[in-house]
Amino acid sequence: MKKWIIGSVLVATVGGGSWFFLHNEEQPQMATAAVQTSTVKKGDLEVNVTGSGSVTTITDQDVTAANTLLGVKSVSVVSGESVSKGDTLLTFENGETIVAPFDGEITSVGITSASSVSEGTVLLRIENEDGFISPITRGNGTTIDTTSSETTTESESNSGENSEGQNGAETESAAGETGGTSSTEGATTEESGNNSGGSGLIVDTVNVKEGQMVNKGTTLMTFTDGSILQAPSKGTITSLAAGSGDSVQGSTTVAHITDYSSLETTISVDELDITNIEEGQSVEVTASAFPDEKFEGTVTEVASEGTSSNGVSTFDVTVQITDPKNLKVGMSTEASIEVESKQGALYIPVEAVYESGDEKYVLVPTSSSDSSQTTKKVTVETGISNDTSVEITKGLSEGDTVQIPKVSSNQTSSQDEKAMMKGGFGNESGGGMSGNPGQAPNGGPSSAGGRGQGGGQ
Repeated sequence: MKKWIIGSVLVATVGGGSWFFLHNEEQPQMATAAVQTSTVKKGDLEVNVTGSGSVTTITDQDVTAANTLLGVKSVSVVSGESVSKGDTLLTFENGETIVAPFDGEITSVGITSASSVSEGTVLLRIENEDGFISPITRGNGTTIDTTSSETTTESESNSGENSEGQNGAETESAAGETGGTSSTEGATTEESGNNSGGSGLIVDTVNVKEGQMVNKGTTLMTFTDGSILQAPSKGTITSLAAGSGDSVQGSTTVAHITDYSSLETTISVDELDITNIEEGQSVEVTASAFPDEKFEGTVTEVASEGTSSNGVSTFDVTVQITDPKNLKVGMSTEASIEVESKQGALYIPVEAVYESGDEKYVLVPTSSSDSSQTTKKVTVETGISNDTSVEITKGLSEGDTVQIPKVSSNQTSSQDEKAMMKGGFGNESGGGMSGNPGQAPNGGPSSAGGRGQGGGQ
């Protein structure tokens, strides 16, 4: 008899367990909604625009033989002096001379003895008897053919239709275009020795070596015609492609300079935020390689044209890093640009604010007479906001409590849960504000990536 009873109990137990398991399995695993609260805080609120990029150098350039300088030995005239065609105006260190192309008056002298001039530099200006002013430049090979200039002089003098400045510009262009041609009547140079100015130059000495750091103006190499090649900026010589005795043409790259001490990063900024960015703004830069270190920077350039992708335009913003320290070219960076801030602002988490049409409101917990917890809707007005916090300008006071929806879901979300989560301040102009509130030191909210006002910090 006991065996039968025990068997019945076992059958009932197993059967009941099976029914419970099957019944439970048929029921969907519903999400349970809970709420949490937050108080209205007072502190400093910042709105930042952020973006990612990589470290690059500001100076990274080729140095060509066309950048050579020719030393001036002496200047034989002064401004206001009258000269005759063929008079010597100045002499270069290599013995070449510049002579007056026609009778006239020296109106200005742009160089002095011992100075160095590059190709195309305006040396002085001369005015003829008809009031036509012609610039005298250092042309390619310092050979300047002014035949076309004189032709222009005659025609312009007869017509008298163009201004002095226009004539000067046309003559300067003509002088540059005819530089390097054979000497003809009216030429301004009497040649002596090899050509200078980066055309068929022979390297005499090389003063630097690859890997050497140089300052702007350091002589990199000299040429047999007496001209020199100087560093256009400070940096490290990363390549050197010419040696003593080599023949180089004007377009030949003879060295490359990179300045590893002056670094920058370029980030892409959304079109909704680019109007908040301007040159000179302070930037906080972080690098993946140094997660615990922050670098200061300054906006140095804002792109005038954007790049469109999938209907969204972004604009490049260049940030110069003030003190690169151990940063290296190619490292990935994050930059945060402060575009707006307010001290003593009242703020709450962004998800506490709901929207219904043009109305913004929060839910404030209240207690009824039977001690049950209820909420009431309070209309608010908002100010600046970032990814975590939004300023309350009207409707709440410091210390007030607001409700924040919080959903903990097992697996399947119900329609009620989805409806609840439609609340929040996520539809502001600029969009994209989300995230949990954070409390920073001194009562301010914590920073987060995102857009500017209405967008995120």
